[in-house]
Amino acid sequence: MYFNFDKDDDQVFYVRPKKRRPYTSITLRLTSMIDMFTILLFFLLQSFSAEGELLTVSRDLKLPESTAKTPPRPAPILVVTNEWIILDGAPIETIETVRTQPQIAIDKLSQQLQQIRQFSENLGKLDAKMGFKGAIIIQGDREIPFEILKKIMFTCGQVGFNNMMLAVNQQDNV
Repeated sequence: MYFNFDKDDDQVFYVRPKKRRPYTSITLRLTSMIDMFTILLFFLLQSFSAEGELLTVSRDLKLPESTAKTPPRPAPILVVTNEWIILDGAPIETIETVRTQPQIAIDKLSQQLQQIRQFSENLGKLDAKMGFKGAIIIQGDREIPFEILKKIMFTCGQVGFNNMMLAVNQQDNV
């Protein structure tokens, strides 16, 4: 029992204590949660490739198959579809224009590659690791005529992109 004194009247009131509810605590089991997140973290780290995905192959391209084991290095990507020549996502020239032109060098492609080379050389002045290495990845359909591929490779070589890597599907060794 508790007593409550009213100061004005000097009277005593009896106040009943509140009924106590059974004390229940809600706690999270953090140990189990931390274990679960740790397992997820290790799973994601193992499934993540340190190299990342360098190439995104267009659905309409059928890359040639190869047994090469060397993974591609970061470089500008030149995509040759049945209709366009695309450099780093930007359309450069149509295949029909390249096919019908008499000269072997592709002028628009040469200009764009020259810009990429200058940019890489300027980066190389800041950090030697990021300098121009002369590498380019050519990603093309297996049905591309050789005359088109020859013109593209000649143009790349003229600008200084002599380290040409062809994107291929890795063939399973059975």
